[in-house]
Amino acid sequence: MKNKYSEWKFNKKILNTEDYKLNNNIIKKSSKRGFNEICKRYTHIPYKNLEKMVKLDAQIYKQFKGTGVDLGGGIGLFSSIIAKKKEVMKIFCVEIVKNAVSICHPIVKKKVLKKDYNKVHSVVGDYNKLNLKNNSIDFCIAFDSMHHSTDVVKTLKEARRVLKKNGKIIIFDRGHNNETTDQEINRMLNVIYPKKFLKENQLPIKKILTRKMNGEHEYRFFEWEYFFRKSKLKVIKKLIIKESNLKNIKNKQGIIEKKVAFKLGGFERKKIVYILQK
Repeated sequence: MKNKYSEWKFNKKILNTEDYKLNNNIIKKSSKRGFNEICKRYTHIPYKNLEKMVKLDAQIYKQFKGTGVDLGGGIGLFSSIIAKKKEVMKIFCVEIVKNAVSICHPIVKKKVLKKDYNKVHSVVGDYNKLNLKNNSIDFCIAFDSMHHSTDVVKTLKEARRVLKKNGKIIIFDRGHNNETTDQEINRMLNVIYPKKFLKENQLPIKKILTRKMNGEHEYRFFEWEYFFRKSKLKVIKKLIIKESNLKNIKNKQGIIEKKVAFKLGGFERKKIVYILQK
């Protein structure tokens, strides 16, 4: 498989952020160990379990048809899983971390899509600057990437620009109860990565690296929905997917929940899913 990808314009200052440097290190190390290690270290969910999660809800799964854009597509696993669907013609998998695109995409796309790997078009680029025409895309997807945006409304407006009329944005991300205090949000963001984590990712073990420094954000449900209103996007579905062995803590906003028998990984072992319509 030839390693072909496009490069779109982006702000080069991103290359100096902690988030970028850390992800580049993770990719450089894990890619040498093959497909399973790449998935484990980057998405924290095994390939087959991620595929089960994508197909868990019929209304969500049926949104994937035509031509799409993966906003912050990482190693290309999410794009590749969705591109297996026959109704999907092409997905532009846009990821700012060059190593993820240049090293991992060829491995991941070939493993998941086999001879159909060209259905995922790999792009090194910024999801705030999509090199696509207005009203040209059927759907956008974002898996654990939207919370890394420094301006969620800006990112969503750019996605809305390229969507056709009634096009959909499907977001899988983290979300917290509206009652979660600012103090608790700050506590989560100021968690310091342990020395073992720094060593594994070829960073100085004396370095102080917090989740906030690594580009993380933690949003409550009302904050997500504020972003959607500001971006002129309509919420047509919301769903929480969570691990079945989590403590029985209900979301106080009454959002429907579906439980899975496998680990979802990440900082919080649950996902909020939104289907948004232009």
